[in-house]
Amino acid sequence: PPAKPKLLNLPQPAYSDQARAAGIEGKVRVQLTVDATGKVVDAKVLSGLGYGLDEAALAAARAAAFEGAVRCGKPTSATFT
Repeated sequence: PPAKPKLLNLPQPAYSDQARAAGIEGKVRVQLTVDATGKVVDAKVLSGLGYGLDEAALAAARAAAFEGAVRCGKPTSATFT
């Protein structure tokens, strides 16, 4: 059966001083592409908050580690939000 990438490690994004001073809270939605080995090869913000939070979320997403996706018994890349 097909298997989606499995998250192994996701660093916590840093909360910027700018966002803290402005009282900004919320979620940054990030789209990731993970290669067959589980390495993040692309990350982009789909909806952001600004104030340095988008960059912090991207940095954390790029540093994440996954177990690669599987399709038809073979490792494959995957893109997801």
